[in-house]
Amino acid sequence: MSLRRAKETFYYPGVEIPQRGLDRYRCLDAATKGVLQTARRRIWFIMAALIVCFGVIIGRLFQLTIVNYQPRDFKPSVLRTEYTLIRKNITDRNGIVLATSLPTVDLSVNPRKIKNPAEVAKQLVKALPDLTYEDVYGKLTSNAGFKYIKRNLTPRERRNVIWLGNQYLQETKGEKRAYPQGSLFAHVLGAVDIDNVGIAGLEKSYEEELRSEDLQLSLDTSVQEMTRQALQRGIDKFKADGGLGIVTDVRSGEILAMVSLPDYDPNLPGAGDTKARFNKATLGTYEFGSVFKLFNTAMALENNVIRPTDTFDVSEEIKIGRKVIEDYRGQNRVLTIPEILMHSSNIGSVRIVMKAGWQKQKDFLGRFGFYDRLPIRIPERGTTQYPTGAKWADITSANIAYGYGVSITPLHLIAGVGALVNGGYYRVPTFIKGGNEGKPEYQVLSAKTSEMMRHMMWAVINWDIRDTSPVVGYAVGGKTGSANLLEDGKYVEGRLRTTFVGAFPMDEPRYAVMVTLENPKKIKETWMFNAAGWNAKPVGLDIIAQIAPYLGVTPREKWEQPAYIRRAIESTFEHKKR
Repeated sequence: MSLRRAKETFYYPGVEIPQRGLDRYRCLDAATKGVLQTARRRIWFIMAALIVCFGVIIGRLFQLTIVNYQPRDFKPSVLRTEYTLIRKNITDRNGIVLATSLPTVDLSVNPRKIKNPAEVAKQLVKALPDLTYEDVYGKLTSNAGFKYIKRNLTPRERRNVIWLGNQYLQETKGEKRAYPQGSLFAHVLGAVDIDNVGIAGLEKSYEEELRSEDLQLSLDTSVQEMTRQALQRGIDKFKADGGLGIVTDVRSGEILAMVSLPDYDPNLPGAGDTKARFNKATLGTYEFGSVFKLFNTAMALENNVIRPTDTFDVSEEIKIGRKVIEDYRGQNRVLTIPEILMHSSNIGSVRIVMKAGWQKQKDFLGRFGFYDRLPIRIPERGTTQYPTGAKWADITSANIAYGYGVSITPLHLIAGVGALVNGGYYRVPTFIKGGNEGKPEYQVLSAKTSEMMRHMMWAVINWDIRDTSPVVGYAVGGKTGSANLLEDGKYVEGRLRTTFVGAFPMDEPRYAVMVTLENPKKIKETWMFNAAGWNAKPVGLDIIAQIAPYLGVTPREKWEQPAYIRRAIESTFEHKKR
């Protein structure tokens, strides 16, 4: 800018503009000059301070990267390295995954390398809030060369740890078991521990196999789901304390579904209380009431003690010592063998065993393995209870005739019923697709007895069934049973364990179904009755109606019945009209 231009622009009266440039200090008054000089000194001071700070930082970086440099191999994330899962999958019979393993990251440390454990412990607890300072500090101050801080980190937890930037916190390969179906197969599959080692269910039984190959089960996810839903509806409707449902293939012994309620989600550590974790189907042993009349009848038929056309007078109660045996809503008349089952006559069943003798009864039940633990590969197996030696007397034999005195697991029962209807062959139940893993099958009764039992079981279900029933056409046969619950060693009147067990189609048996309800309540819809015919039976028929089409069972023409079955049904209707 020229001097002339400056004078025109910055002219103040009485102020002379120097000839050399624009000297701002000479143009201003003394006070303004003082302020500007003070500002200038402060700026120089700040610049000097910044230079010192940068010098300290540069010096520290030089110390860390040059003076104190410790070479360390670069380790990529364990999730980016080659990862081979140790534990293999468990699938259902159709290949649907029921249990699998997922790669995870475990956080570990060598405590001997940690110089400031208190500070590191504080940082870790902040990054992983579910840990406690005392626990982490204890690990960091131990003399061990390796300690896990936490197993199976979530992605968020792993990110928090990475942000700590501590080179001594190490990631190691982890493996976590996951159950995509949630609680659906909880009791059968079982569980693994933190090291992915089986501790319950099939996870435990097939520990060695699962470390080399996938395990394919006989279970069917769809059948399991339909069974569980129907069972849950029944429990809710009848306000039961719990229940179980089983579906088996009577030709192979394969288990297609096994449900025990209440259950739990195995994906959640510590989920479910003791009651929810108890597998009622294989671990619980129970008295099943009138369902045992099937075996009592088959025993007498097999030993040629009775014929299906024989009759017994059930109009009078039976007294054995101080024990009085009577019928629940009895017929008070002479009944044929099919009618004894159709009307579930205690008196008739006892008279049958009195004619046969208790030794034949004892021997016959032994054929079905009712005195032994089932040879199945699941650790939760109940031990049966039965009278021994001289205890198996007349009164014991009479009680067993209608379902008291022998306690077996539900799987014992349904396997036995399978043998009653499949031609007489007992097949050990199996959870593995393709058969019973080499266990031999053996004949426990003749094909002739099995055929008679199928017809009589059909009559039990169908003599009064309505044409609108969803199971009409599937030739369902079966039996119900109600047993009083034991509390403090005494039977409690009105508190029942109710059971339905059946098979279909009875002209060519393929599948067996079992349902048990624990303490179902009396409701208005059942006219305040709570016996098995009012609750367990409809739940069982509901399951059959759901699974039969899925399993490829089609309705058929009316199954022709022998004369003794037709006469039994006609006789029942005649007396019903009176």
